[in-house]
Amino acid sequence: MKITMESRGRSRYQKTRVFVWPAESILENLLERTDRPSRTWRKEVLPKVFEQVGLPAGTKARWSQYAGCTCPCSPGFILDITMGSKDIHVTLEKESDNATQSNLA
Repeated sequence: MKITMESRGRSRYQKTRVFVWPAESILENLLERTDRPSRTWRKEVLPKVFEQVGLPAGTKARWSQYAGCTCPCSPGFILDITMGSKDIHVTLEKESDNATQSNLA
């Protein structure tokens, strides 16, 4: 899992977003972007993200299909805090890549 923080064009007073990007093709993204495993990500991904970026474990996050814009193209979590004009982007790795790497070790 790779975590990056990027500046956004929106107001620095707007709540911070967490976007989770699975390792998938463009076609897979188009087909599956409205059916993401947000409950699984809330339990498995968010705690790791909060720890790595220094947020309290109890930080509230709500899932929104419209986190990035007014169409459902960039769903994500909206946090109850503001981190200036930064959003958090999480890139997930393919499971098969992880299995291959652990078999090589």
